Amino acid sequence: MTEATTAVDTPRTVMWSISEIAARDGVSKQSVSKKVADLIERHSLGVDRDERGRVARVNVAEYDHLRGRTDDPSKTQRPPVPARQISESESYDEALRKKTWYEAEKRGLELEVFKGTLVPVDQIQAALAEASSDIIRILERLPSIADDIAAAVGRDGAHGARLILKAEVERQRIAIADALAAAAKASKTEAS
Repeated sequence: MTEATTAVDTPRTVMWSISEIAARDGVSKQSVSKKVADLIERHSLGVDRDERGRVARVNVAEYDHLRGRTDDPSKTQRPPVPARQISESESYDEALRKKTWYEAEKRGLELEVFKGTLVPVDQIQAALAEASSDIIRILERLPSIADDIAAAVGRDGAHGARLILKAEVERQRIAIADALAAAAKASKTEAS
């Protein structure tokens, strides 16, 4: 059995489920499934498959064309059925509505960037990289107070060490806040 082609660029209105084809033709789903399997094997009928590899949708135009070439017309008992109506979700108006919403959303985002309320990701990443290197430099100063901690422990015990560490945490908190504020100001300046 050859592998069936996938209808990648086929318009949605041409891809029908086996149930839709069976309802249109007035036949059972089993007979349509059998015919689809035969046309896939012999003529590589275009189909979409689900995650389990089962046929989910069939290119109905190709199906009808291949059936017209391979079926015996004397065995067809049913009268011709009118063409399928396009659903509202597949109409030109619906496509135009979606495009309009997309364009409106895109213009809204462009306006937010222009006003400075949205900042491009690359600017945020650059500001964060700079702020994190500043924070690392601030935290790396902690070992420099080891002598002060040792003296405080010798003088006041654990309580002295707590006081020194508390003061250092406050200095680091202020320095980190200043580094983040500078990064935020720099990213706003770049966005303008």
